[in-house]
Amino acid sequence: MYQIKRNINWFHLILSIVVVELIGSLSGLLAGNIKGIYTSLKLPPLSPPAAVFGPVWIILYLLIGVAGYLVIKDTTSRTQKTINLSLFGSQLLLNFIWSIVFFGGNSYWLGLIIIIVLDLVVLACILAFRNVNKLAAYLFVPYFVWILFATYLTLGVTVLN
Repeated sequence: MYQIKRNINWFHLILSIVVVELIGSLSGLLAGNIKGIYTSLKLPPLSPPAAVFGPVWIILYLLIGVAGYLVIKDTTSRTQKTINLSLFGSQLLLNFIWSIVFFGGNSYWLGLIIIIVLDLVVLACILAFRNVNKLAAYLFVPYFVWILFATYLTLGVTVLN
């Protein structure tokens, strides 16, 4: 279905994945006891058990890292590279600060604003990335779906607590 080019720089690919996974891990660490806080909240319907989030994010960060590598590798225009890197970095930053603000700071309304902006930035990533590497755009779709669900959960927690 997708033609994978043989000129993969495995070091850069692995580095991209490791950096994204580390950013996610650091965010979780700085946010404090996310699992404990989550289980103490009044949760909206369809809220998954706390144990689901860790494995899901590990997989999503893997997909984000691969997508980032593909976009950086395949973007040839300087302008497009600037746009793609800005979008990629913005979604990583928003993702990073959301857990810290929402769980670490107990700032549910600010967390809701951040995650809504994150939704929009990830959608912009998908739209921009598809012009460079369709696989990179498709790799962001599960992430987008998950954060839309997380937006629902965030709204529910914000209203209920």
